[in-house]
Amino acid sequence: MTAAMRALLWCAGAALAAAIVAYPLYANGYHLALGISVLYFTILATAWAMFSGPTRYISLATVAFFGLGAYTAAALGETMPWPVVLLAAAGVGALTAAITGLSTLRLSGIYFVIFSFGLAELIRQLVIWYEVNIHRSVGRYLFSAVTQDILYWQLLALAALVFLTGSLLGRSRYGLALRAIGADETAASHSGIDATRVKLGVFILSATFMAVTGAVMAPRWTYIDPAIAFNPTISFQVVIMALLGGAGSLFGPVLGVIPLVLLFEVLTATLPNHFSIVLGIIFILIVMVLPNGVIGLIGTARRHIPAGSAATIRKVDTPLLAAEGVSKSFSGLRAVNGVSFAVTPGEILGIIGPNGSGKTTLLNTLSGALAPSSGTIRLGDTVLNGLRPYQIARLGLARTFQLVRVMPDLTVAENVAAARLFRGAPASMRGSAESAGDLLDLVGLGAMHEAPAGDLTYIDQKRLELARALALEPRLVLLDEWLAGLNPSELETGIALIATLRDRGLTIIMVEHVMDAIRALCGHCIVMNAGSVIARGAPDEVLADPKVIAAYLGGDDA
Repeated sequence: MTAAMRALLWCAGAALAAAIVAYPLYANGYHLALGISVLYFTILATAWAMFSGPTRYISLATVAFFGLGAYTAAALGETMPWPVVLLAAAGVGALTAAITGLSTLRLSGIYFVIFSFGLAELIRQLVIWYEVNIHRSVGRYLFSAVTQDILYWQLLALAALVFLTGSLLGRSRYGLALRAIGADETAASHSGIDATRVKLGVFILSATFMAVTGAVMAPRWTYIDPAIAFNPTISFQVVIMALLGGAGSLFGPVLGVIPLVLLFEVLTATLPNHFSIVLGIIFILIVMVLPNGVIGLIGTARRHIPAGSAATIRKVDTPLLAAEGVSKSFSGLRAVNGVSFAVTPGEILGIIGPNGSGKTTLLNTLSGALAPSSGTIRLGDTVLNGLRPYQIARLGLARTFQLVRVMPDLTVAENVAAARLFRGAPASMRGSAESAGDLLDLVGLGAMHEAPAGDLTYIDQKRLELARALALEPRLVLLDEWLAGLNPSELETGIALIATLRDRGLTIIMVEHVMDAIRALCGHCIVMNAGSVIARGAPDEVLADPKVIAAYLGGDDA
């Protein structure tokens, strides 16, 4: 792009911005009201998409925070300075979001949708109870000097702040963490991401903007009652607008707000008794025809990957992991029964046994996916019992999964970046640097940085899982049947790669059915059957043990 074209675009953008700011000076009352509607729905839809877009947690609680903000303004608007009222509304929204988010954000899918809708109704009923029993009035009057012009400019400033916040969030590591959570929350947690804290923080941020919007809009109505402030239609309108424009993009919701505000104006005037039916039809059409919104038709821009220090694989000189009497039961079924073992630095420990013997369950207890019913797990001097997956990952224990888990909507590079940005080692302890590109080259994905992870073949997704695990700078990696499904050539390459990692000083625990790999890589292995360890020692020794042969082939065949 030439300098002249850039100057022309800058001038056009400046002229458009000036026209938007000066809009109240030349718009008549009706068009100014439309502008206000566009602005406040833009703020609500963008704030909604800030959280729900990347995480895919569909929230119907928008009106709960919007209504709380409006009622805060109604209660304080005539006795306190307006900036203080807006700050109070922000505080009420943030506090409510924090209290409810601590419990609701552990839900997902349809359960979260139902709870968020119920939350809005619960808050409405609480406000009604308070108004009737304490305030002795169903509604409140708010007489304010805020004119339509001032209201417009307040909303415009708030919209600019929402877009600025959304831009900064999207370019930060927390924006990447949100998208990782939305793609695969389990994989994100095992990549060092504290999913609960990240979700809660952005949920509070989103709710704060919604509450302030309600406070800013309160003077427009003069009289506020629960039917106005907590109108459930607002929540559905916001969802529909965000989805139409594209909730996965910062400016996507605006593309849904503008046409739908105009359409809703027409529907309200022409079909007031059928508005909800038409709203439902529009929602169904958007989901069926434009699942990624209008912005999905245009195409999404290349995402910025936050900068972070490069990863490296470190050698350690102290004992790493010890399991002492670890058991795991499910409703009386003991899947792991009193398993004990220790792993020394630089060792590859093999865990073998027939299907259903408890191997993967054991790995799940080591990585924090499951809490052991009894026993103790130590990584170095740290007891892992009771720690969550992200905490264990940050301590230096990474893993792959038996059923491969990548974050499909993120690129190959973003999958690795998510782990690099949330690993726990301080920068001063990382030693020599190995970039994400180096890790992808190491596993054979060097030419696929920008490919969506969901488009990779099954084998390449396994390679990506390993690269993501290595990006955590682990002291120990759990490989759960990582070599399964490889053809002979790929198997040879995979064995060589694991041997290379061992030679670099990485400690590995591998669950595997490929006995050639166990013999080639493992200095020591344990054999599990029915949840218990039935043999341990060098691979050739345990594979010749009659108990092991019986476990694999059955007593009669042995």
